[in-house]
Amino acid sequence: MNNKKSILFLSANDFKEKSIQVIRKTPEAYVKDGWDVTYIVARDKSKSGNYFYEKEINPDGVNVIRFYSLFSKLKDKILNQTLRTIVSKVSGYITILLLTIKAFRILRKKDIDVIYGYEMHGVLSSRLVRLFSIKNYIYVNRFMGTWLTQYYDKKQYQKLIFNFDQILALKSKSDLCIMTDDGTLGDRALEIFNSKSLSNYRFWSNGVDEQKIPQSDIDKFKEELYLKDEKIFVSVSRLESWKRVDRAIEIISKVKDKNIKYFIIGDGYLKEDLEKRVKELKIEDKIIFVGAIDNKDVKKYLSIADYFLSLYDLSNVGNPLLEAIRANKIIFTLHNGDTSRWIQHKKNGFIYEINNDLYKSMASDIDKVIADNELATKIIQNIKKTEIEKLWTWEERMSFEVQEVEKLLKDNIK
Repeated sequence: MNNKKSILFLSANDFKEKSIQVIRKTPEAYVKDGWDVTYIVARDKSKSGNYFYEKEINPDGVNVIRFYSLFSKLKDKILNQTLRTIVSKVSGYITILLLTIKAFRILRKKDIDVIYGYEMHGVLSSRLVRLFSIKNYIYVNRFMGTWLTQYYDKKQYQKLIFNFDQILALKSKSDLCIMTDDGTLGDRALEIFNSKSLSNYRFWSNGVDEQKIPQSDIDKFKEELYLKDEKIFVSVSRLESWKRVDRAIEIISKVKDKNIKYFIIGDGYLKEDLEKRVKELKIEDKIIFVGAIDNKDVKKYLSIADYFLSLYDLSNVGNPLLEAIRANKIIFTLHNGDTSRWIQHKKNGFIYEINNDLYKSMASDIDKVIADNELATKIIQNIKKTEIEKLWTWEERMSFEVQEVEKLLKDNIK
């Protein structure tokens, strides 16, 4: 008799090496704890998606069942944004059905204890499994943040209606709901839309591992990049509209200090447009497009950086900002979402309202902190305190989750 605990993930979020690590670290944590792990995932191969620059990954110990989202090639050919969005929606609904069908095939073959719906597609698929299944599984719903709170606060009712599937997923019942505390106020979204998981949700930030590397490695990497005494800026994100790397480029162009380099880490459909803007501003000597790189290599760039830029439209409390905190960098970011809970202006970083003076104000403060060693030292000392007080490692983060799920499983067996 096999008494091994078993978990089935349903997801349209495939594993990544060049960005979000939590997707991979979650099933790996269950494997490490002795679980039998199956991960059914739909992969979007379109150029407008987030995987065309990522290789396929099958983590050790995880039984990955991967299929490809429909209409990927069609989406690449559609120039009209509205039509492409509609096609993506239709593809998403088909993905939910396919996830459900494949889930039932697994459930007929294997004894599964926990069904884990990852983000909207996975949660709605697990909802269908719950509806048509007679067995009493443990259901976990997992969200990596949400735009819905912002839509609600700004009374963007058309967007709320268009994203009714996201609302339906948030409202779904579960035995445990995990909402990532990424600054998008996902806990409020659960309350706003009266989620059936309000009584059993957890609001956790992601884990962040050590980012610092030996000084000898830093010196060697600087030599490889032909760097001397330049002040180094880094941003880490996909090159898509809401990440607003264009803001960082405009600000760098206004910095008076000429001895600077800005490394843009990430890839995406806006890369050519951003490269074009850099040429128009005639700052090609200051800005380097690194492209999408493995997470372990991101650590090298963070280690040589003096400053970190995160200027997203929504919230800036993603893993890149948390990693910059862990690496004790001087952070320039925006006052949106829940970002101000992490960064306080001129105390442990720099944070700004989005207004007409943004570019001028941030560029001016960059020049000031470059020239003022006392101010820079104060900022770094305070961000170190933030690191100690507010961050946890991935091992700590995942340990909390696995313990919660195992407790549910034990209670269910009773």
